[in-house]
Amino acid sequence: MKTVDPFAGWYSAQDLAGLPGMPTTYSAVIRLGKKNLWATRRKVRGKGFEYPLRALPPATRDYILSLAINAEPSAAEPATLPVAQAPATPAPAGAPALPSAPRTRKPAAVVPAGAVAFSGQVRPPKKAMHLDDQDRVVVDASLVLCRAVEAAMAAAQCSVLRACEELAERLVSGAGRPELLAAAQAAYVKPRKAVSSAPAAAESTGDAPGVALGGVAALARRLYRMMAFFERGRKAGDVAQFLAPGKRLKEGHNPAHIAAFLRFYCRPTRPPVAEAYRAMLPYLAERGLPAPSLSTVNRIEQSLPVTVKYRGRVTGSEWRSLLPYIERDVSMFKANDLWVGDGHSFKAKVAHPVHGQPYVPEITLVIDWVSRKIVGWSVALSESTVAVSDAFRHAQLQTRARPLVYYSDNGSGQTGKRIDHPIAGTLARQGIAHETGIPGNPQGRGVIERLWQVTLIALARTYPTCLWRGADEHHTQKMLKALNKPGFGGVALPSFEQLLTDIEACVTHYNARHEHSELGATPDEMYLRTFDAEAIAFGPSDEEIAALWRPEVIRTPQRGRVSLFGNTYCKDDLVKLLPEGTKVRVRYDLHHAERIQLYTLEGVHLGEADWTSHKEAAFPVAEMDRLREERAQRRIAALEKKVAEAQAELSETYDLTPAIPAPLPQAAGMPAGVDPHRDAPEDRLQSWEDTVRQLYHLPSYGEDEESEDGEHSEAAAR
Repeated sequence: MKTVDPFAGWYSAQDLAGLPGMPTTYSAVIRLGKKNLWATRRKVRGKGFEYPLRALPPATRDYILSLAINAEPSAAEPATLPVAQAPATPAPAGAPALPSAPRTRKPAAVVPAGAVAFSGQVRPPKKAMHLDDQDRVVVDASLVLCRAVEAAMAAAQCSVLRACEELAERLVSGAGRPELLAAAQAAYVKPRKAVSSAPAAAESTGDAPGVALGGVAALARRLYRMMAFFERGRKAGDVAQFLAPGKRLKEGHNPAHIAAFLRFYCRPTRPPVAEAYRAMLPYLAERGLPAPSLSTVNRIEQSLPVTVKYRGRVTGSEWRSLLPYIERDVSMFKANDLWVGDGHSFKAKVAHPVHGQPYVPEITLVIDWVSRKIVGWSVALSESTVAVSDAFRHAQLQTRARPLVYYSDNGSGQTGKRIDHPIAGTLARQGIAHETGIPGNPQGRGVIERLWQVTLIALARTYPTCLWRGADEHHTQKMLKALNKPGFGGVALPSFEQLLTDIEACVTHYNARHEHSELGATPDEMYLRTFDAEAIAFGPSDEEIAALWRPEVIRTPQRGRVSLFGNTYCKDDLVKLLPEGTKVRVRYDLHHAERIQLYTLEGVHLGEADWTSHKEAAFPVAEMDRLREERAQRRIAALEKKVAEAQAELSETYDLTPAIPAPLPQAAGMPAGVDPHRDAPEDRLQSWEDTVRQLYHLPSYGEDEESEDGEHSEAAAR
């Protein structure tokens, strides 16, 4: 029959299987422990885990405690386990006396895996412990005493016990060397007053013992035990491995309470601790678990690491900001190896270059990662592939370099087909690798995100139309209302030309004067230090840059004609060069739409195709004009939608009664105050033609006929 020791304190799944409140199989016990997050430790002997008594369900815990106090289990519980032998408790008055059990010896100390035991003490290896400064002091002092015992054994040719007794006598009497007295006092974790076994000579002379170390016999036993752990460590390869005193580890909070708290606390809605506490109470009650107090839950929340208690409460870049910081090292690269590009909505309003109204421009910068130098920039109406292409073109004109990698975000302007297409993209045509960051993780591009603070945002703060979020909110609202008034309400709206001039000056000042704390130099200085002349020996020329940064699309010609943006381009001999249905690469200019360049998919130039005619456009339309028109149409559609929503909110009332016609103006020759609709019979109302003739003082149809008859009669008479 299976037995269980109620005094063990830790029980395996095999011991618990079949007990009250437990499944009948040990595998089911293991699953139950994992589900309820019971505390575990590895078994001292054999494989598997053991569970403490405090982690077990109340029914199982009460049954084991009943065995420990020699009480009979209740009738509802199966008495399948023998009652352990324990001292009998006195029975209450009137109750039948229980048979007394013989006294049992104290169970041996449980030795965890890797630890050693000697003379009732268990010492885990120091690498498995969290040593503090006091523990290190004890270990160092113990090593000094153990080395002294070894020296005494070698000098006197005596046993370990005799050397320990001799050293103990010297230490208690105070006759030992000062370093040994200090080591004995530091290694004595629980000092107490000296006992009467101190030498009588010390008492007669009035000299106190060197240290309060107890009796000679007690100190000798401690030294002998210390030498035992010293020898165990020697066999393990480190004499100090088992000299650190064992500590009782803090049990911490109940794992079931921690799991229940995190279930309701780690949510994207970010409930407070009190709300999560109220939500976890029914959850614990359904599972028969005791509920902690609110103060206990507050201590649980304060004791958990941020990566545990905020997992699920925050996501995206905010969650990654809690993870360990990883610094990206680019010291092994040269200048123009890595370029980083990003767009920024300017934090101020300037005059539009076309209609002059206030608008927020989009500024795109391209920097060299190694030197942090701004190598190219552009200004556009909004984020687009045109703006990115213009900034990259400017960077190549300034540096005459082809970077190995271009790093950007996943915005529509950076990942459009004009730039990122694997065949026709402007980067792929130059052999430049395009790497994009993780969505929602701006820390990956922190090298350029930090740049806005010292360049464009600082420039925007110098403008009277600043929209920076750190500015005074009331002043910003007042300024925006003034911009909607005629003459912009007296606000000095910066011109587009002023913006371009200021950006050029800002970029020049940053590259030449701004010193990075990490680099210890300005971007221009760092660019010259890491500059590789061989990398730009075969840099792109002006013609190549103009050709490379012309956007491309893939089209299928039909009978020598290529359709692009509503225009039709024709090349007469194209039907002789390619089979019908073969796709070609069409390269065009953003500002000049009179002709396009045709290439095969492999990059062989086929020639130019000229614009002819198309029913949808009588004249060639430049791509920039088309983009401008589409942008205006989108803005008009958005405004029409707002107007429709505003009209729908009005509660209009419709009158279904017949409308009474307004009185007409008095016709020529009609008395004043006479209403023709009221005085004339209904069947004799004037027609619409008569009314118009009266308004314009024209003769009626009858008068025309009479005049015509009169003329005919006069003509006949003559």
